[in-house]
Amino acid sequence: MTPKCDGVSSSANTPDGCRCLSFGFVCGNTAEGTETYPEQSQFGTPRIKDGVFTMAKAGFQRNVLLLLVFSVAMFSACLGAQTLSVEGKGTVEIAPEYARISASVSHTADSAPVAQATVDRIVSKLLAGISELPVDASSIDAGKINIQPRYRWSPRLKTQEFQGYEATRVLGFRLISLESLGETLQMLSEQGATAVQPPQYGSARTDDARSRALVIAYDNAKLDANSLASAAGLALGPPAKISVGSQRPPIFRPAHRAAPVAMDAEIAPRYEPGQLSVSATVSVVFSASQ
Repeated sequence: MTPKCDGVSSSANTPDGCRCLSFGFVCGNTAEGTETYPEQSQFGTPRIKDGVFTMAKAGFQRNVLLLLVFSVAMFSACLGAQTLSVEGKGTVEIAPEYARISASVSHTADSAPVAQATVDRIVSKLLAGISELPVDASSIDAGKINIQPRYRWSPRLKTQEFQGYEATRVLGFRLISLESLGETLQMLSEQGATAVQPPQYGSARTDDARSRALVIAYDNAKLDANSLASAAGLALGPPAKISVGSQRPPIFRPAHRAAPVAMDAEIAPRYEPGQLSVSATVSVVFSASQ
């Protein structure tokens, strides 16, 4: 009759002279080297011989073999799976719709109040002229002023000589009709602007242009991937990873036109801006196979 371990603590002897273990029990005289084979446990057949416990795992070799077969299959699959990394660029050109204008007025006087009053008077005239132009009223910014003493090095005295106080005011606005660009620049120079910065062109269609540039960039990347796959004897698969480059502001492309003919001084000069170039870059990793 097969002894049972019910109610017997782990490693304790049963009334039949067997020893209960975590997997079941073992019977026999371990000191004399005899061995017995009790009932099969889930781990295999337990044995004790010459005082040494051994476990014959019938399914262990099978499990190891299955694991090796699976590993070889996965390794072969990894060898067959390949990727192609490419980069594409797309560019869309659009016509500018507005221009950001920036000008400054500077004046140096013996005292700071006189210098400030002078630039304030000139800026007021400029603002009056701007109000008659097609501008975005909310974009007008004329709130900056800077007053500082000016010095000049005197080689004779070998020291800095006080020249007076310089006051500088900066104003900016957005011109929403480029047809008035020449008139605007002429007004600024005539009304006393000390410096006028180059116009910064822009468009409300920049986001739409970038979306189209992204499509072009992906198509170019896929075209390169197909060429590489064909040259390498691979079959191009779907994209495994797509990343987009950082967004950059549009680049102004000046128009290349013939020099304008001389015009009457009473007629405002004509300015013809070029195109805005909106670019996008896409990096794509395509899967490929033999």
